[in-house]
Amino acid sequence: MERRATTAQIPVDFIFSDSERDHLKLSLAKVTDNPYSSYTHFEEQISRLAESDAVVERFRRLCEAKRGGDVYEDPYVVMKNCPVDDNLPQLSFETPVVDKRNLKKTFVAEGFLLLYAKLMQQEPIGYLNVNDGDIFQDIHPMQRLAQTQSQKALDTIYFHKDLANHFVRPDWVNILGLRANPANRIFTSFVKNKDILEALPSKTKDILRQEVFHTPYDDLTTSSENKEMGDAPNHQILGGATDYDIRFFENRTMGLTDEARKAVSDVLATLHRLKKPFLILKGDFIGSANNECVHNKEVAWIGDLDAQKNRWLMKTVNVRSLGDHWQHMVDGRVRIVNG
Repeated sequence: MERRATTAQIPVDFIFSDSERDHLKLSLAKVTDNPYSSYTHFEEQISRLAESDAVVERFRRLCEAKRGGDVYEDPYVVMKNCPVDDNLPQLSFETPVVDKRNLKKTFVAEGFLLLYAKLMQQEPIGYLNVNDGDIFQDIHPMQRLAQTQSQKALDTIYFHKDLANHFVRPDWVNILGLRANPANRIFTSFVKNKDILEALPSKTKDILRQEVFHTPYDDLTTSSENKEMGDAPNHQILGGATDYDIRFFENRTMGLTDEARKAVSDVLATLHRLKKPFLILKGDFIGSANNECVHNKEVAWIGDLDAQKNRWLMKTVNVRSLGDHWQHMVDGRVRIVNG
């Protein structure tokens, strides 16, 4: 793996040269199947591309090295100058998802996200209640959900893990910048589980291991009429799948006892003290191990209101194995979670 540079406190693992970016972008632009209407055929084309010389050797080496790394110690992969579509459509504030499906004619960004997942041996999934199961999701403001704590929010989204109290929680969240104006300081900030746990006192961690906390299901999941989710169960914040697992959503996770409420306050103070911001601009990529870190979207300064409404990042959420979650998938759709 090449020597890292550092930007905004998050280490940068890889920077595509302009020629490498353009070479890969040209190959991705030739993928004609539409991932929103013909995902299986789209995936087949990307699988073939992953085996071709469109993927430069040093990018392969990066993925091999990161794939074998310790995600508890280092949960991030950061890349810059990644390939993005040359002609991105303008999406409306009212119906950005529908507009994308109707207006986006090339799929370079989608192809890059899927190519990366394949090189990292990750399996992208969709959720029936999120964009009707689209594998490629948009972090883009939407009028109906502008004031929610979801990827369609206009303003700040508080610290969380994606789908932390869902029955299928992603192992990775990968984000690629498509359109973002640097006049707006909209940061994605991260804190590693490791740093949180090293900072918290033992007494607080003991309380966090008790099932005395409640977090409602996320706004995007419950905004859909595809499936009724019911009430989320009470839970522990610390522990579960791993000893270091953290299930938490700032301003949504509530303690059910006085001690639990104090523990929530301690977690919040720790997150804001340790956070590392990253400004995602066009061509910037950050992949994060969803169960090994916590992240937010922080609107620090807006210099262009119109650009804020049109900020567009694309993401996939990914798991290690589809087989681990087969019982939760929609019948006949191996990648789509029924919820």
